[in-house]
Amino acid sequence: MNRTILAANWKMYLNEDTSIDFIKKMSSDIESFSNSEVILFPSHTCISQVQKELKKLNDIKIGMQDCDIHTKGAYTGGVSLHGLSHIDFCIVGHSERRLLYNESDEVVKNKLETVISNGVNAILCVGETKEQKNDGNTFTVIDAQLSILPKDAISRLTIAYEPVWSIGSGEVPSNKYIEDVLSYIKNKLKSLYSDEIVEKINLLYGGSVDKDNINRLLEVKLIDGFLIGSASADFESFKAIADKLN
Repeated sequence: MNRTILAANWKMYLNEDTSIDFIKKMSSDIESFSNSEVILFPSHTCISQVQKELKKLNDIKIGMQDCDIHTKGAYTGGVSLHGLSHIDFCIVGHSERRLLYNESDEVVKNKLETVISNGVNAILCVGETKEQKNDGNTFTVIDAQLSILPKDAISRLTIAYEPVWSIGSGEVPSNKYIEDVLSYIKNKLKSLYSDEIVEKINLLYGGSVDKDNINRLLEVKLIDGFLIGSASADFESFKAIADKLN
């Protein structure tokens, strides 16, 4: 039985000291996460110290919240995949990058190619805004966001469905709604890749996930795990989610 993925996107909630404190608490209570595949996404400036604290926890993966399209060169302020050692995952296409930093599908495509070509696992985020949902354009939006996927055989890919209107709002879609969207994504993947490849692509859900709704969300059979924001940056909150899986 595969363990449920808990991908913790800390965004800018934790600094170096609070990140290290989080890892120490996790180390002393690691059994709570025995049924979870944990992936931590600290701020870029905190990754190295978090990695040092994680040396005794070999099962915990580490990732970047975003990356530059380029891996080296004269790109002031850019964060390269090569700038940090032993990165397991990188998030691309998060709604905050799309909306706040005006990243187009073309930019997301280039980042996805950079991540995969450099041997790092990519978590591609897709999802619709409230306006797009209300206009009945959810599947049209998802289709456009998935159109950047390479047509050739792919590896190291995870898809995270994050309805933008749910993130941080406390408003979580019904299981039926999530299942319909994940089924659409699954069918899109089947149109591109072999069944063997599709089975290796995990599907995550993200958007106001917490200890009170995790059991209900786990009833959606297509969900392999969760991409969690603010609730993952507080240890007790994150632990409470993980405890629901035990």
